[in-house]
Amino acid sequence: MPTRLASATVTLPSDTEILITRSFEAPAALVWATLTEPRHLLRWWGPSWCPLVSCQVDLRVGGDWRYVARSTEGNELGWHGTYIDIVTGHRIESTEVFEGFPDAESTNVMTLTETDGVTTLRTLVRHRSTENRNGHVQSGMEAGMQETFDRLDGLLDASGTAAERFRRVAGRFTDIAAGVADDAWERPAPCEGWVARDIVRHMVSWVPHVIGRGGLDFAGGPSVDRDPLGAWRHLDTSLQAALDDPEVAARRFDAGPPGELSIEAAIGMIVMGDVLVHTWDLATATGQQVELDPVIVPEMLAGMEPLDEMLRASGHYGPRVAVDDDADDQTKLVAFTGRRPV
Repeated sequence: MPTRLASATVTLPSDTEILITRSFEAPAALVWATLTEPRHLLRWWGPSWCPLVSCQVDLRVGGDWRYVARSTEGNELGWHGTYIDIVTGHRIESTEVFEGFPDAESTNVMTLTETDGVTTLRTLVRHRSTENRNGHVQSGMEAGMQETFDRLDGLLDASGTAAERFRRVAGRFTDIAAGVADDAWERPAPCEGWVARDIVRHMVSWVPHVIGRGGLDFAGGPSVDRDPLGAWRHLDTSLQAALDDPEVAARRFDAGPPGELSIEAAIGMIVMGDVLVHTWDLATATGQQVELDPVIVPEMLAGMEPLDEMLRASGHYGPRVAVDDDADDQTKLVAFTGRRPV
């Protein structure tokens, strides 16, 4: 994936406005996720000499956000605001206050536009006065902004790697697991005969049994009965560490019926899809809404549909559920795996 380093532009449409424009060689759905999910924001927001150390996002109209960055000298800088309007995947309007200048609140409108796989991010910053606008421009914001967007560019450039794909899919499962109320772990799951806790039990049982053949050690995590979220996090951390280490990721082993695979290929082929679909199961069982990864879902659906008969014969999926032709890809994937979309 090509990058567009140091290509952000800053223009001044009026006496009180700043327009920041930057394009990325990535789909809008992926750019949206990196702009709005704390686990991604913590990896790119801010220049290298002043990265985020804390990030809180309540992405809903009326919800608040707050970022805290720390400089190499140890100084902390904070920003906060409130979401005014959100069009998921396309537009966010919010207030912004740099806590060093609490009286200089602005209103920011961020929009994403995708054309031929290139997504353009535009942020219109509306200040209350020309003085505040000029102070923002003269603060040295452009140099830090260029490096910040270059860090985002690098993250997007790596988005197709096995490590980053798994990080996105597993991160959504973690979000849902973290949102399960203590008394909701015993609620019935879409998988016949299971409760919500059994979804985690399933993964922390079979994944170490198979991937552990590659020499990975999954010992030491808490029990699913005592701490299902902790048990999942232990498994997730172990798998992500393996993917993030090139030597371990490339290690080959006998993965059973699929044959000899690298650890990276095995996680991508036989673990990630399980995590993806069971994210929907856990959300459904515990009354939560979830948007599965919008890049990986259509890829997975396209790869599975030609194998319909073979997959059905494996016994891992129930009968395909009929849905409308114009249903979204997530609905089609859930239905393909024998689940009835909510």
